[in-house]
Amino acid sequence: MEHKEIKLVIDSELKNVSLVGRTINGLVSMVSPCDISPYDIELCVVEAVNNCVEHAYGKQRGHEVEVRFALGRDRLVVDVCDTGKPMDQRHLAEADVAMLEIDHDDIDGLPEQGRGLPIIKEIMDAVIYQSKGGKNCLSLTKFFGSGEKTRRCTGGQDGD
Repeated sequence: MEHKEIKLVIDSELKNVSLVGRTINGLVSMVSPCDISPYDIELCVVEAVNNCVEHAYGKQRGHEVEVRFALGRDRLVVDVCDTGKPMDQRHLAEADVAMLEIDHDDIDGLPEQGRGLPIIKEIMDAVIYQSKGGKNCLSLTKFFGSGEKTRRCTGGQDGD
């Protein structure tokens, strides 16, 4: 895939997560070839980076979180990588978008955690996690144009 790529590296501090989010939002706003929402992509990346800081590194400073933003002919790919504790593959497999449904009569019962991966899976077209050689990467893909899936770009429905 011919693409343009930008790599961001931050220290594993929660205060740096918003910096990555704003940067990704700006990049998507500048290069988005269709109506991909910069805020949706920002939300997914912020959730992924936050998970690296909180879970992979246990909120310890001094570790790197790498975010690679790649724009191809038919897709946007953001890889969020760390060298901390790997995520249990079951977390991604069990992340169900049904967890995003809320009971409007029980707002106080709304869970404060555990919704990041379902949000990511709902917004992105492909989500792949790999842990190899001490490096953990969550790859988030959004297709557009003549890509494999365009439902969020065109507003249509796919057959999934």
